[in-house]
Order: sequence, then structure tokens, then C-alpha cells
Amino acid sequence: MLGLRTSIPLFAISILLAVPVGATTSYYAGASAETTFDNALGSLSLLDPLMTFSAGDLASGGLYNASGTGINFLGFDTAFSFNSPEDLAVNAGKLTATASSEVVEITFPAGGIYAFGIHITVTSGTGNWCIDLTQGGCGYSVFNSSPSNVQFFGIVSDAPITAPLYIHYAGGNPTIVFTDFEAYSTPEPQTVLLVGLGLVILGVARRKPRRKS
Repeated sequence: MLGLRTSIPLFAISILLAVPVGATTSYYAGASAETTFDNALGSLSLLDPLMTFSAGDLASGGLYNASGTGINFLGFDTAFSFNSPEDLAVNAGKLTATASSEVVEITFPAGGIYAFGIHITVTSGTGNWCIDLTQGGCGYSVFNSSPSNVQFFGIVSDAPITAPLYIHYAGGNPTIVFTDFEAYSTPEPQTVLLVGLGLVILGVARRKPRRKS
């Protein structure tokens, strides 16, 4: 029969192997969905409470490592090819396209994040935007009825988000504006489990066997 000190580490390993590999990812589109997004964040940690768009992060073809998060906002000229890079500008703290009908690819750091949210509007007129994980796709959409009508899009996942987001116009020639963004991280479930089980094992290992009277 296995001793307690041997059986607990084996039990810990069996639990880790049983952790499901599938991820649950939820998407939130539209201003009315932002509250639901906020409620879904749970105990996720905001990467930087002072996230801003800074002109210092601008370079040819986009804005890089936004607010030190490793997130890039890349501008392109056409909705379905995302072909030729186009610059973005920062005006009054807002990330703005430099041309009408400019489209944007948002890339995340290699280690991924667990939640991301962004506010979208236009410089003038109206804007109808498609948001998808594929170029030219339109899995989710938001509509700006005016520049003051700011819309929201967010993602929350229990696994690291690494796939890029593609945002393109569904019609017309609007000029996109991102007013702000937020990104969240959290320890991976396996890491939390290992730490917890490690503390249990340490406690058991420190116990001395009682002497029989």
C-alpha cells in the first residue's frame, strides 16, 4: 500500500492530467453587453489600470506594445485582404485611423491574455463594423449611429487568448476610432492547482508520526 507522502503527489499529478484542455470563450458585442462583460471578469487582474493610447507607441503601420501590454494595433487598407499597412494616429488619447475605410488587426502577446475589451466609434457619420477571428469574417458586429455613440466589444476566456482580432467596415467608408481599451491576465488554472497542492503536501510532510503509548 502506498504511504500518504507518496499517494498525495500521485493524486496531484492525476488531477493535473484530468484538467480539461478545452477553453470556454465568450464574446460581448455592443454597448449593452459591456455590463455582462464586466460581470464575467470575476477575479481577473487588469494588466495596467492606466492604459492609454500613446503617440510614443506609434510606428510605421500601427501602434505597438500599447501601454506596455504587448498588444499591437495594426492598420491596413482593405477589408478582405488586410494587405498594405496604413498608419494610425493618436488624437486626444484616442487611436484614430488616418484614412477612411482603414481596417485594423489587433494582435496579443505570445503568452496571451484572458480578457480584452475595447470601445469603438467613428470620426464622423456612421460606422458599421465587423469583428472576427478571421480576415473578412463578420462573426460579431457593432454599429455607431454617430461619433458620440460609442460601442463596445469584449472577450473573456478561461484559457490564454492569442488569436488576432480583425475589425473591418461592413459598408460605406467610415473612419474608425478606438477611445480606450482594457486587457486582463490571471494565473493559469494548472499553476494555481499546483501551488495549492504543494502547500498541502508540505503540510503533510512536516507532520511527525505520533508515538504509540
